[in-house]
Amino acid sequence: MHKRLLSLLPALLLSGAAIAETCGSDKGIIPISQVQGDSEQSPKVGKQVTVRGIVTAGWQPSEQLGGFFLHSLPEDMDGNPATSEGLFIATNKQHSQINNGEWVRVTGQVEERSELTSLIEVSNITTCGEAKTLPVTTELELPVESLDALEALEGMPVILSATKGESLTVSGNYNYPRYGFFDISAGRLWTPTQVVMPGKDAKLQAQENELNRLQVDDNSNVIEPRPLPFSELQHGEQGSLRSGATLKSFSGIISQFNNRYRIQPTDDLELETPSVQPQLAEKPDNALRIASFNVLNFFNGNGAGQGFPTPRGADTPEQMQRQQKKIVAALTAIDADVIGLMEIENDGFGERSAIMQLVKALEKASGKDYAIAEPRAEKIGTDQITVGIIYQPQRVKPNSHAIFTRQGPFSWGSRPPLAQSFIDANTGKEFSVVVNHFKSKGSCPEDSESPNSNQNDGQACWNDLRLQSSQELIQWIQSESLSNPVLLGDFNAYYQEDPVRYFADNGFYNPSGAKDYSYVYDSQAGALDHVFVTDSLKDAIQEVYHLPFNADEPQLYDYRDEAYFAEGPFRSSDHDPLVLDLVFSGSGM
Repeated sequence: MHKRLLSLLPALLLSGAAIAETCGSDKGIIPISQVQGDSEQSPKVGKQVTVRGIVTAGWQPSEQLGGFFLHSLPEDMDGNPATSEGLFIATNKQHSQINNGEWVRVTGQVEERSELTSLIEVSNITTCGEAKTLPVTTELELPVESLDALEALEGMPVILSATKGESLTVSGNYNYPRYGFFDISAGRLWTPTQVVMPGKDAKLQAQENELNRLQVDDNSNVIEPRPLPFSELQHGEQGSLRSGATLKSFSGIISQFNNRYRIQPTDDLELETPSVQPQLAEKPDNALRIASFNVLNFFNGNGAGQGFPTPRGADTPEQMQRQQKKIVAALTAIDADVIGLMEIENDGFGERSAIMQLVKALEKASGKDYAIAEPRAEKIGTDQITVGIIYQPQRVKPNSHAIFTRQGPFSWGSRPPLAQSFIDANTGKEFSVVVNHFKSKGSCPEDSESPNSNQNDGQACWNDLRLQSSQELIQWIQSESLSNPVLLGDFNAYYQEDPVRYFADNGFYNPSGAKDYSYVYDSQAGALDHVFVTDSLKDAIQEVYHLPFNADEPQLYDYRDEAYFAEGPFRSSDHDPLVLDLVFSGSGM
């Protein structure tokens, strides 16, 4: 078989006999397992070594990975399951002569490149012909027992599957539009405090989640790859790579990048089942529909086409129009009688206000009349964003003007809640809708001793303030004697967290389940958006669900990028809307 010598330095003119002698000699060879070592970092970092092995996969052009993966020859394997037999060779240029299945000798410097053990500054590559036997592909099942199991497979070929009873599931796509990779797990990953109690249980769940996730890379270093990779996985109304989709088992090479393990696929990926996109249930004629929707900073400038970029929303009038189309499409599809809004511009209720512009657009698109619940104030609080209530006046009648409070935590942390009492036109039943937007989990206090600092119990920062908000909200509702209150909105707390459980412990029923979600963060699903009904309304509940319009969609498909914008309700926000259908049993109070 013809043998060749490749060099990154000026070509070395060796005879065929010299090449054969080089390939046949063990002199100077360091086994790959010794380069890898039995811990996360190579014991030979910074040293020059010569290794040999079989090429298992290559993405050599600089716009790909700029190198190839090598696996030990059978005679060099140490039989230790804790040490990897794979290594990445960073060439940063294409060598078309190097093919999968060949075995080569390589000299270079050991480096942890973004935590992937690699050879860099390669000074010599000698190809020695086709390998007599190819490396065995290891069967890898998620979740793993420990991250050490992934470290021991770094650089090695595997065939990936999920544990019995689960499917390989796209758990997150946040980095997909920018870096070309997405996260995969065995079944959905759940935010710990969505499914278990804060504290010890949440910590254990977080650890389990870490053992049940891999990044699926596009085998490229390109930033913002266009067209988007993995077209075979794109589906749904927008033709996107949605969280919740499941994949068939596939082969690849285990790699590592900045504290996360990943797989470089060597197979074309194949969709097993698409992400669920259920249609909104038809609303019965006798049902009252109440919805909650975070509209992702809907700002309209000065309402006359000027004032862009806005402080928290669209950068241009064109972006704002695209954002409005998506929000209106979602609200039209929901067709709620009462809608609580969050993250709308706090610029009052006049003709040029953001909420008025939204209502006019909604009326035009839906062909139905809508009205705004207005308090006796120019604005609701002093923040740039606020909450709002809009309703269909043919369906419900306001029983008074809207009210809000700025007491306690609503004076500086959580946004002031807005309440409006209504009479159901069909039955005469009185009820009240209270829309909320509690303090978020970010921008932690600088004082680590503050009760609002991160207590490392899974509830993140400002949990104490959110709990106080729940307490103050119930006290306010009682002081105002609001009839049959329905609380809804963005509470910025997951299902098992203190602020959410406080309502259940104090006369309010949460009709959603722990596996209902409205938001995906760090590839983990959970509900920040909730509805709570006073216990007296429990029997009136017919349906409650989060509509998966947004949380499963990549961010790229929102209003910002014209090339990926599509009209319709999908990715109209980063939160999914929440819908509640009530059927009152009789007329009157």
